Parts: sequence; structure tokens; C-alpha cells
Amino acid sequence: MAINTTPPPAIATSVPDSEGHGMVLRIVYAHHLDGETLAYQLFHQYVHRLQDGTQLPDAISRAEVMALLGERGADCAEGWHSSANEPTEDASDEAWRWVCVQVNRLFPGLTWKVEPDRRMNIPGVEDDKVADIVIRARPLASDVHRPATALDPALTYYADGTHVVMRARGATRTGRTFGVAEGSASYPYQAVRWDDLGADLVAPHVLSRAPENQGQDGESSRPLD
Repeated sequence: MAINTTPPPAIATSVPDSEGHGMVLRIVYAHHLDGETLAYQLFHQYVHRLQDGTQLPDAISRAEVMALLGERGADCAEGWHSSANEPTEDASDEAWRWVCVQVNRLFPGLTWKVEPDRRMNIPGVEDDKVADIVIRARPLASDVHRPATALDPALTYYADGTHVVMRARGATRTGRTFGVAEGSASYPYQAVRWDDLGADLVAPHVLSRAPENQGQDGESSRPLD
């Protein structure tokens, strides 16, 4: 009888990240994966298909993701391999947008960017960064004031579309808010699309209303969820 050498599919269990960032996946054959790390595994699997002219499917199943992670984990005790052949910028942009949609569809509760040391530089990184923030940010219909805690100062978050100015490290930059998202701190960050292009998640204490908005009503006192 032939011996079955097919690696078993990975087994995934959603568990809280040990440092309180949010939900991550506990994977057999691999370490805990946040959303971005999982997206990179799919990116390296599918980008070369796109590069070779194979259309990406509309959607993939959770079982397909688990099978891929099982294969990659079985291939290397340390975890991951990636190809030395760099894809084109167009293929990278399309593939990255696609894998982010798949990860958020299949695992909607995962936090992102827990493991910055595992990030990789890929073409179109600024566009990817903006798209990633747009996916992660939750909308904010009105201004929110977060009271001070034992660890954090009082923080103000501005409603979507508010023109704000950031003053940090001796520099000034203006942009418009489009929600809030979890960052590396114990409090959410404000999502800001800059007037000079690009976007960032910004610590709220370095933001204030731009001068033309200072006459508007002040922020409410409801807590930020």
C-alpha cells in the first residue's frame, strides 16, 4: 500500500494574543499568526500565479488556507519559505489587495500588525499601507473623548472627515480623519489620510483640529468603545 506523504492540513484555533493585541490564530506546524502574517503567507502563494497569468479566484475556502499552512509548516521547522523571484509591482499590488480581502473575510476577528519584525518590503508598499488602514479602521460618526486612565492621558478622537493637524518630532502635517483602529499602544489610534498623500495611524495626543475647524462644536464626552 502506498504511503501517504501528503502533509495534514493545519489546525487553527482563535486565541487571545498574549500581549492583549486581539485575536490571533493558533496553528499546528506554525507560531501564532496575526492577520498581516497570515496575509503574507497567502501573498507568497498566490502572487506568482498572478505573475504567470493565472487569474486569482473570487474567493478561497478556510480549508484551502489550512492546507497551505500545513504544507508550509511541514516544509520547514522554522516556518516559512519565500521565493527569490520578485513579482512585478502590478502583480504585487493586486495580489496583496486580494489576500487582505480573503483574510478579513475568513478570519474577521483577527488583529493586524502584531509582529512587525516579520513584515517584508514589497512593491507598492505605500498603497498597501493605505489600503490596510482603510480595511482596519472603524468609522467614527462624532467626536469622542476618552477619559484619562492610570496608564494613558485623556484622549480626543475626531469624527470622520475632520481636518486635523499633527505636530510631532518638530514637524507639522495636515490631513483628514477616517476612523480609528487598534495600534501598538493600549488605546486606539486615529486613522488620518494626509493632504500630501498617504495615510497613517496616529497617536491621538499629537493631533488637533486644523485652524479652519476650531470654531466647530467641541467633542462629546461619551467613551470610546
